[in-house]
Order: sequence, then C-alpha cells, then structure tokens
Amino acid sequence: MRYFFQSGTFQDLSYAELLCVLESYGISKDSLKNVGGGIYLLENNNIKEDVVKKIFGRLGGYIRFGIVVEDLDSFLPSFNDFKKITFGISFISNEGGDRQSIVKLSNDVKRYFKSLGISSRFLIPKENQLNEAQIRNNDLLEEGFEFCIFDTTNGQMYGRTVAVQDVQGFVHRDLDKPVSDYEMGVLPQKLARMMCNLTSQKDGILWDPFCGSGTVLMEASLLGFDILGTDVDTQAIQNTDKNIQWLRDEGLITGIKYNLFPLDIHNVEKRIVKDLKRTGINSVVCEPFMGPAQRKELTESKAEILLEDVQQLYISLFKILNEIARSGFKVVLVIPSYKTLKGERTINISQFAEKKWDVLNKKYTKGDLKWRRNNSIITRNIFILSKR
Repeated sequence: MRYFFQSGTFQDLSYAELLCVLESYGISKDSLKNVGGGIYLLENNNIKEDVVKKIFGRLGGYIRFGIVVEDLDSFLPSFNDFKKITFGISFISNEGGDRQSIVKLSNDVKRYFKSLGISSRFLIPKENQLNEAQIRNNDLLEEGFEFCIFDTTNGQMYGRTVAVQDVQGFVHRDLDKPVSDYEMGVLPQKLARMMCNLTSQKDGILWDPFCGSGTVLMEASLLGFDILGTDVDTQAIQNTDKNIQWLRDEGLITGIKYNLFPLDIHNVEKRIVKDLKRTGINSVVCEPFMGPAQRKELTESKAEILLEDVQQLYISLFKILNEIARSGFKVVLVIPSYKTLKGERTINISQFAEKKWDVLNKKYTKGDLKWRRNNSIITRNIFILSKR
C-alpha cells in the first residue's frame, strides 16, 4: 500500500514535521519520498491504514492524505455496491490544473454509475481542488470519494482521499478559546502543532518557558503530552490556565497532567532548577516575546533592541537547560527575523546554544524551516536542537 500526503503552504517545514512524526512511530525516513508539488509518498507495506490515519491526525502542516490509486480500471468498480454516491475530483498541480478536464472526467464517471443504475452527484471544486468544508459538509469520504490527480516529477499520479485536515478545529481553538493576546503576538495554532511534532516525540513532559496565553501547551496537550508552562507575566499564567481548562470543558483533552507557574527566566533560584531537573522534562517548545505586533518596517536600531532581548532570553534559558537536559533532550524554538528599512536582521543560534547542542534542521530538510506570511514584518525561523 502506498499513501500520499499533500502539504500546505510551507513545504520544507511540513516535510520536516512529517519526517519527525514518522520517526516518533519508529518509521524510517527512507519510507517517505518527495515527488514534487508538495506531495509526499509513504511506501511501507508494514504500516496499516489506521496507523497512517493517526499520523495524519497529529500533523499541522498537511491538507489531505489518502491511498495511491495504482489501477484506474479497478477503482470505480469498488463502488458498484452503492445505491447512490457523491464524488468529487481535485486536480492538484502547481500550474492549477485543467478545469475542463475535471468536468469531462466527472461526466465520464457519472455515465459509468448511471449505466449501473447508481444515482450520483458531482461536487464542483471552487477552484481546482475541493476544500475541507466541501468535503466535510457533504460527507464525501463517507458517502462517496474524492479522486485526486497529481502532477509529480515522474508524471501524473492518482489517489483517493482518506482524510482531510480539521481546519475548523484549528479555527475553533484560535478564535473561540477564552483568552488571546493579539497585541503581544500570538503563535498560529498550526505552527504550534508543527513545532510540538518537530520534537519527534509522541508524549512525555513538554515545557514552554514563555507560554503567553498557552498556544503551544494547548496543542501539546491535544497531542498527548503532559505540559509545564512558565512565564514572567502572572496574567499570562492565568490566561494559559483558562485556555487549558477550556479544552477540558470542551472534552478535547482528558488525563493530561499540567503545571503552570510564574518564572522570570533571568532570575531562577537554584531550588527551581533542581525541581525542573527532577520533573523529567523531555522537550522544550517555545517562542520568546518578540515585541508587539509590527505593521511597518523597523529601523535597524529598533530591530537590534528587539533581537538583543530575544538573545538574552535564550542565553538565560540555555543556562538552565545545560543543567537539566539529558542526552537526546529536544528543543524546538523560534528565532525571529525582522524586516528593516535596510534588509532582514536576525541573530545566530550559536550566540546562545553551546557546542553540546546539535542543530538537526538539515537532518530533515535541505531548505530553511521558516513560517512567514505575505508582507509580514517578522519571519519565524524554526530550529530543532538535541542535547549531545
């Protein structure tokens, strides 16, 4: 059996995320192939579909996954027992596909079902791909199928969608959670999920030392991690607590252990460091405070001030991590780049992470792990580190 995964906007980041999740399931990265256009093939005869579905359910950077259709002649007959069927066709290509070809193929499919006395309905994609809402609102995967056509580096390929990303779930947690602090800057829910997955861990204790309103900890708890959150701002701790309790009230998490308390990372008492070491933390996932939301290019001096603050936060954090981290301890963090009037400004990870930490980015992708929206002033550069 071969499975396909379609990534979202940030393909290098998505690719690294999938490799890390596969690693957490003990699946070799050699099982995954990049066939171009943001499509990745998982080829491993020992992996069952329900396991692949669990893997997909953990991901933040993927739109859909499904089974590769090897034989077109046997695909439609597999639905011959249906009395009525709803189906859709998506053409997934960097060039956008051929809408006329989609319509022609759909008419051929309808004629096939009509010849068997099967009533069929075709969902017309708003562009060339059906979106998540169309698929879910029409129960397409339960009452029919989505047939996907991919342009790859090796020619055209076909697939049947098994699941699509729970976009509404991310939106619900983003917009409906009790507390958000947009003025202080909010990590996107999907990126928080992806960063948790970049630890290559499925569970354990995850610490966010700059937890803010708890976006990272929310996604970590949904993935099955026990969570520890600290922040210099006591209000942030209260906000995180409200958001985690809301997840519980919504029935989204059960059995998760968590602990939250105020902590100034620059002034940590020795007893706190000992407590952190005894806690058995497995990983750190964090984004430091990067300044208030920026709506125009910064001056170089303003960018330097913000970057100095970020650097000092990480220097203080890694002093603690050097004491509490065991070999294999994972850290996934954000280093910002600021757009200034004279170009991009950032800091080098070597300015706070000593030689005892390995940067693993190139293990998973040749590209950079970046999250940046169009016209954004701040670029999030994501780094994966492991203690030697």
